[in-house]
Formats: sequence, C-alpha cells, structure tokens
Amino acid sequence: MSIEPLRRTGRPDQQASEELVRHIIDTATRLFIAHGYPATSIEQIAAAAGSGKQTIYRRFASKENLFIAVISRQTQRLAEQAEAAGAPCADPVEALRESCRRLFDFALMPDMIRLHRILVAEVSRFPDVGEYVLTNCMAPFRDLLNRQLLAAMDAGRIRRADPALVQAMLRGLVTGWPVQQYLLGSEPFASERERDTFFAAAWALFLGGVR
Repeated sequence: MSIEPLRRTGRPDQQASEELVRHIIDTATRLFIAHGYPATSIEQIAAAAGSGKQTIYRRFASKENLFIAVISRQTQRLAEQAEAAGAPCADPVEALRESCRRLFDFALMPDMIRLHRILVAEVSRFPDVGEYVLTNCMAPFRDLLNRQLLAAMDAGRIRRADPALVQAMLRGLVTGWPVQQYLLGSEPFASERERDTFFAAAWALFLGGVR
C-alpha cells in the first residue's frame, strides 16, 4: 500500500507540526511491523513518509526514540479507548472489567504481538528502551486501572489493597499466558469463543481473589 506524503493544508503551524509527527509515527509503525526493527532505517521511514531525514531527526533524536514513540502512541490509544468505554459505567467493577477486556483484545492484536516481539528482541541492545516502555508508555493505562480499582475499593465492591500491586497482577492474569503463547509462535485460541471463555475465566479468578 502506498503512503501519500503529508499534505500542506494551510492550518496553523502547531497543528501542522502535530499532524506531521502523527504521520511519521504511523509510517514508522507500518514499516517496523512489516520489516522489523533492524531492517528499517530512518531513511526508509523518511522516504515512505514523504519527508526529509532531518525532518524526522528534528523530532526524534534516534531510531530508538521513534520506536518508543510508536509504542507510546499505541498504549495511549488503548488508555483513551478504555477510559471512554468505562466512563458511562455506574458500576466501578464493570468499568474495570471493560478496561481489562480492551487490554486483552489490544495485547493480542497481530500488530501488537509483532511490536512486542521487536521490543523483546532489541531490549538487550537497548535496555533503556525497555525500561522506558515499561515505566512510561504503559503509564496512562496503569493509571486508569489504578483509578478504577480505587473506585471499586471505595465503593466496597472489592477489598482494599495496594492498587498498583493489584493491577500488575490483574494485567498478568488477563494477558500473560496468551501473549506468551503468541510470542512463541503458538495459537492459544482456536476460535473467538475460546478467547471469550479464557477472558471470562481469568476475570472470575481475579474477582474470587479480591472479594
């Protein structure tokens, strides 16, 4: 699929700059997923985005920083979607369940599995990248889960505990095994029904431990 260069629209400079950054990140995402991290160069990204190499370097100091921006963009989208979906829920436990279901579906998306594989493969060469992703890129979604857990605790729906610890365990329970299977090249679910059954069992196990 060809990628059109960014079109000048005459909008204010700030908005045009933000659009350019999004365009670069979207282009880099496609190329990293298609070709892997080592085989994708800034020159290739610039050519596909229809921009100059220096245009990218003025916004991202290195390819590593651009890859971090790719991961950060995806996790920010997850947090925004989960927060929007949970907002109408009067029941804090149901809002938390909805966020976890979105995390489950997000983590198992083929493109996210490919990006996850890239991160695992490159983290030994760039340990700061892995630490930054874990500490910062997932922060919006972790903060959302923490707020929802606290709301459920305050409402007396689940027992009080350290929300940071509880949400870390919850994320592992929901996504740990299936993500591991996908990363190793296995297909853990033969159908959507099996996916739904697994999530329902993981959620029930979580509720049984916190109530």
